[in-house]
Amino acid sequence: MTTVSSSCGSCGLDSLKKRLERNPGMVLESLPEAEHMSMAQIIECLPESMWKRLDGERFVEILGEVAAWGGLTTIVHTEDVIMEFSGTFPEGSLGHGYYNLHGGSPLHGHLRADRCGGIYLVERPFMGTSATASLQFMNKNGQPMFKIYLGRDENKKIHAHQLKALRALVRPASAEAA
Repeated sequence: MTTVSSSCGSCGLDSLKKRLERNPGMVLESLPEAEHMSMAQIIECLPESMWKRLDGERFVEILGEVAAWGGLTTIVHTEDVIMEFSGTFPEGSLGHGYYNLHGGSPLHGHLRADRCGGIYLVERPFMGTSATASLQFMNKNGQPMFKIYLGRDENKKIHAHQLKALRALVRPASAEAA
């Protein structure tokens, strides 16, 4: 199920919303602790045209699609580390309570699919540079699991086929009911 929510509008942080409207390219990871909010709430304070929230139950489906998109950048960003992997996101399958990545890729591991509370499609500028487009996976507490950024061509433009595929993940509610 695709849902779009706006928890920021009800949390009374108009000043944060205005700051993000003026500067949507700021580093969002510095905000949750300072604002006493989850990363999901911070994303929802961005202008609504820059994000869509998908249900976390689509985790396996979406990662299955992402595996066919080609070169991407996967990022794990914690308080202490920003770790990036550039390459194709590997295929995976569910087993023993995890979504297990395989396929001979240098990126491998085991992801707790059942802990995904929401997946954000975010399109925004970043630090005054060109546009970015990403999938940001949040756990059930609204905290980051990992992010996947779309790849770029030799001219630093987002791959058009990936952007089209990303946007296709947001399907109308009527399509989900069918």
